[in-house]
Amino acid sequence: MRIVWIVPGFSRDETDWCIPALRDLAGEIALRCDLHIVALQYPYRRAVYQAFGATVHSLGGANRGGWHTPGVWREAIRIVQTLRPDVLHAFWAYESGVVAGWFARHVPVIIHLAGGELIDLPDIGYGLRGRRRARWLMRWALDRARIVTAGSRQLIDMAEKFTGGREIVFAPLGVPSCPSALSTEKFRSREDEQTILNIGSLEPVKDQTLLLRAFKRVAAAAPGAHLIIAGKGRLEGELRALSQSLEVASRVDFTGEIPHDRLPGLFQRATVCVQTSRHEAQGMAVLEAAACGVPLVGTAVGAIADLSPKAAVAVPVGDEASLSHALISLLHDPARRKQLGRAAQDSVARDYALTRTADRALMMYGLLASNGHHAID
Repeated sequence: MRIVWIVPGFSRDETDWCIPALRDLAGEIALRCDLHIVALQYPYRRAVYQAFGATVHSLGGANRGGWHTPGVWREAIRIVQTLRPDVLHAFWAYESGVVAGWFARHVPVIIHLAGGELIDLPDIGYGLRGRRRARWLMRWALDRARIVTAGSRQLIDMAEKFTGGREIVFAPLGVPSCPSALSTEKFRSREDEQTILNIGSLEPVKDQTLLLRAFKRVAAAAPGAHLIIAGKGRLEGELRALSQSLEVASRVDFTGEIPHDRLPGLFQRATVCVQTSRHEAQGMAVLEAAACGVPLVGTAVGAIADLSPKAAVAVPVGDEASLSHALISLLHDPARRKQLGRAAQDSVARDYALTRTADRALMMYGLLASNGHHAID
């Protein structure tokens, strides 16, 4: 069975952690079928190469400029025509989904919603729903897909409204199991040294401004609390300045981007992992933390909303008082932290384990491919 993925980007080699969830899933899928990956934007070069058992066709679209986008799509269409897939699987509705939709009359298409396609946050310039052309193209692509999937219940609700009520399948991207040395048994740091961990790009949608303002209250109530913000982005200077003005800079560590294979070391130090995003399609960082038994607190978007209340503490988006209260309460309650961490770990093993998500994808591929496809001209 030949499966073709269409993605915005993929690892340039096996040392590159571009979109780790796709990298991990590709390694599982390629063990059991002939997987080809058409990467539209990244790597920044045209190439055909092997990675994780798959054949990657890189178009380097990000280096060509926005007005070249139709040409990149046409090139992707030509590649798919030569590959003659049994199933096409697009990740993200825009661009990837549009290319896949071109073949929907001939090849079964799956589109996975994975980002900010269906929302509009105009105050921070985030999301595609407010852009007329993108909105029309996404509707066109989603209407042509045989199956549409999403990784959170909240995104499923958005997609059902956007598509006029069609069924959206819950099919989250998976996370690998945590190294056994980092299991819940280490729970976790000393009470006088409590580490709050946030992982994510330093961009407006992640709202680390809210986190720093909430942490000022936490720092006053929990003398041993320390905040780690792991990530890079255009707001780093602004966030560092805010930590200074809030007089918490000595207790906040901006680590920059951490190589993905070093994240388990951060999870080992974390007393709690916190998410402050205004939107998450799923939330891979918190799920990876949960796989290691780290208790979760965060805004009620993506996986945090799904795990709450049994396996995470969710607070309203943008609510500084609720966020600080939730963090302080958890830092002062080790038994509750332990219970939440174990519940989160169990939930990840049940619903988000990499092997389970790969099995789910392969089952969809098999069902769709069994219907056959027509010749692609």
